Amino acid sequence: MLPNRIALSQNATSKLQYIKSNTGLTPNILSRIAIMLTLKESNDLSSAGVLDYDGQKLEKSVLFGEYTDVYDVMINQYIHDNDLTQPIGKVITALVEVGVHKMGHIKQLSDVCKLK
Repeated sequence: MLPNRIALSQNATSKLQYIKSNTGLTPNILSRIAIMLTLKESNDLSSAGVLDYDGQKLEKSVLFGEYTDVYDVMINQYIHDNDLTQPIGKVITALVEVGVHKMGHIKQLSDVCKLK
């Protein structure tokens, strides 16, 4: 079960704000994209480098919207497949951290459309 609130790192929060200023997409939408990029391309969160949980706090309903159940299943399957033992909130923060790093090149909205 997904936690009611997710705390992002300061690093991820700063990067999300930067991407928002370039694209107009809000941090919750960008976080969803970041999670999906990580789920698709990564089976190792050791590179996440989450140093703190002092960044933006996102309520579950805001972060996942109407797709909460879908994200719940995908994230829990990822945790199961990768034998992760961290609390799910920390896993979600790490998924966002890795995904936001993969989105570092985004300068405009059309760059988001080119993500694969």
